[in-house]
Amino acid sequence: MKAKKYLITALFFVVFLPSKIPAQNAWSLQDCIDYAVQHNIEIKQQILNEEASRHDLEQSYANFFPSLNAQGSQGFSFGRSVDPFTNEFSTERIMRQNFGASSSVVLFSGFQNLNYMRRNMLRHTAMRYDTERIQNDITLNIAAAFLQILYNKDFVVTARQQVELLEQQLERTRILFEGGTVPRGSVLEIEARLAEEELNLINANNHLRLSYLELIQLLDLDPAEEFNIEIPEIDVMEQFVIQDVETIFQRALQFEPSVRSAGTRIHMAEKLVAQERGRMSPGLFLEGSLGTGYSQANLMPEDPGSNVFIRKPYSEQIRDNFSQYIGLNLRIPIFNQWQVRTRIQHSKIELDRAQNHYELTHNNLNKIIQQAHADAQAAFQKYQATIKSLDAFRESFNYTRQRFDLGMVSSVEFNESQTRVARAEREALQAKYDFVFKMKIMEFYMGEGFKL
Repeated sequence: MKAKKYLITALFFVVFLPSKIPAQNAWSLQDCIDYAVQHNIEIKQQILNEEASRHDLEQSYANFFPSLNAQGSQGFSFGRSVDPFTNEFSTERIMRQNFGASSSVVLFSGFQNLNYMRRNMLRHTAMRYDTERIQNDITLNIAAAFLQILYNKDFVVTARQQVELLEQQLERTRILFEGGTVPRGSVLEIEARLAEEELNLINANNHLRLSYLELIQLLDLDPAEEFNIEIPEIDVMEQFVIQDVETIFQRALQFEPSVRSAGTRIHMAEKLVAQERGRMSPGLFLEGSLGTGYSQANLMPEDPGSNVFIRKPYSEQIRDNFSQYIGLNLRIPIFNQWQVRTRIQHSKIELDRAQNHYELTHNNLNKIIQQAHADAQAAFQKYQATIKSLDAFRESFNYTRQRFDLGMVSSVEFNESQTRVARAEREALQAKYDFVFKMKIMEFYMGEGFKL
């Protein structure tokens, strides 16, 4: 009977635990985090946004450079027209060519380009903070899933120990029954209790399998591939010492990317206001151009003093028609249907929105820190209480088991005592991992990362 029970337990592990998970391929928590950060689709999308903002920043640098454009054209005129090179009327079909280049540079435009560049610098910085925020969210999700596996692994061990304990007790009870010390009902009571603990073991294995699946899905891995995690040594401190909430909050403000991103966006909005106000300022531009052309209507005497005209050579026309221009262009905005005024008002609204968003993000972080601090303290107190309770229940169960073996207590009392121990072990295990996670969250917000 005992061998049969062990065989059933072994079959449960084969069916419900992930298959093909050799220890040499085990993933540490940092391995999981690094892999998720590198392969997560949401992070990849955000990196593309960051890359686009970098190109916008490079464009804002280029806006300070002069523009340079070249142009060329060729056309035919029919009927009566004025040749642009000879200024004479012509009624014949004439082929013309024009070539030129022009350049312009902004000397002053109300510092629009400067504020646009500074705004893009801030935007690129904010995008980097947004990437860090997404990475932090994924890190916490991965860490929670990783700890859930560790908890479920320990839970399986606890459940298996309860099954083995009851199997041993069942053997002793049968011996006592055969010796006439206890009634047959005691054997039946322990068999029923053993069946209950075997069901708990099945459920524990199922939960472990599902927690593995959750982490695999977070990592976007193939569930059919080999996967296992490293089991770190987790030491729970006997004394819990933590800084006050305000100190933790002030430190978190230095590292929390969502707050830093919101603060950067306030400066972005300020630069946008300055940029739009620059549209009210006069603009001064330096311009220059080069040009030349060719026309079939451009004639010259065949010989000096001759009345016979021939078409002027192409190279001579290109040389003779060469022109240059340089000048200053001043543009003074007077009235543009309130467009500039409206843009300024919209930019001020964006500034108000950015300030409100920063305040909201700031307050939310404060609430998170307050809650995390309270949760960590409560989790530690609960862990201490469950450990004390577990020690007491174990001592009581050992005493009850000794009396049961002597026939001094009933099987009902024995099962009740064993049930209390099993429940206390599960509560202590849950309290342990709950405290570890809450404490690691506090360390994470203080910029220490998430390490086990």
